[in-house]
Order: sequence, then C-alpha cells, then structure tokens
Amino acid sequence: MPTAIIALKLTEKIPPLEGDFIGVDRGTLALINQHFPIKLAIGDFDSVDAGELKCIEKNAQETIHLNPIKDDTDSEAALNEALRRGYDRIILLGAMGARADHALINLRLVYQHPSSVILLDDQNRIQSFGAGVYQIKKENYTYISFFTDEEAEISLENFKYPLTHCRISHRDLFTVSNEITGEQGTLTVHHGVVLMIQAKDKR
Repeated sequence: MPTAIIALKLTEKIPPLEGDFIGVDRGTLALINQHFPIKLAIGDFDSVDAGELKCIEKNAQETIHLNPIKDDTDSEAALNEALRRGYDRIILLGAMGARADHALINLRLVYQHPSSVILLDDQNRIQSFGAGVYQIKKENYTYISFFTDEEAEISLENFKYPLTHCRISHRDLFTVSNEITGEQGTLTVHHGVVLMIQAKDKR
C-alpha cells in the first residue's frame, strides 16, 4: 500500500513514518529542517520568501507551483495530486489549528476519502470509514468520537459506551468522548460514512 505523508504549512515535529514525503508550501521547510527526503513540493508558496523557495526547489525532487488564484486550498491540491499518482494511504500533518476555515476543509477532505486519508497531529488521529467492520487500536489515545455529515448506522464493541445498530445523523453529538476498553475496539459501519476522531489531552 503506497503511502504519502503530506506536510502542510503548520507542520512542526514530524513523527517517524514510512512513505514518500510531500511538502506543501511552508510545510516543506519542516521536512528540510528535519532531514526528510522530499518527493514533491507543491503550493503557491505565498508563505515563504525568495530564499526559502530556492532552498525548497533545491531539496525537493520535484516542485509544482500553483496559481494563488484558485478554487481549492493547497492541502486539497496536494491530496488530489497524491491520489493522481496512485497513493492509496495519505497522512496529512499540520492540518489543524490557525485558520478555522482551513481546518474545516481538511476535516472534510478526510470525510470524503474513507479509509485512505488520515489527519495526524500531537493530540489527534482522524480518519473516516464507509460500510464495513474495522478493528480500531487504542494506542496512546484516551478518547474516541464518531460523527457523520449525513446519516449513518454504527455498532461499537469493546467500548465504554457500546452501541448496537445505532442510527446517527449530523445533528447528533452524544457520540463524543467514548473510550476503547481494551487494546482495540470493533467499529461496524452498517451504512453511511463516519468520521472517527481519536484524541488525548494536551500536556
């Protein structure tokens, strides 16, 4: 399963991950500073100066310059480029914080690509799932929440608050702050798409 790790503008510390690294705008500098090989740099590069851009172009195997006047964000353009190149597992770093509109867009990108796009930062792991049965590892996260933009039906096993064929909609909020009781829990999506957020408190 080819994996792309996309470092967005807000990326700071990069976890040890295996795959091809793609830098988006200023996120490329984080990859350079932490000595990760850069398969691709992409963006309109409005958040870097001329010297930083030259450094990016020198260190990236390939650079794509986007027109700053466009209908999509740099993160969406980078995700679409990764999908076009055949990556079927894509990890977004630095996708939350700062501008709320960009954070919302990144969450929607995860929702629109079930099982293939993961949003990862120091406190959260966010992924979406379509119909199927999934084993969710607890790892080092304390809380787990589920949401949908439309309607879905889910069951939860080995959770503090189990559910059986529970129908949820975009109006429901009770599926927040659940917990996996063992090493892993079982999520069954009977129909629809759900957004899963695993989270831990900031220390």
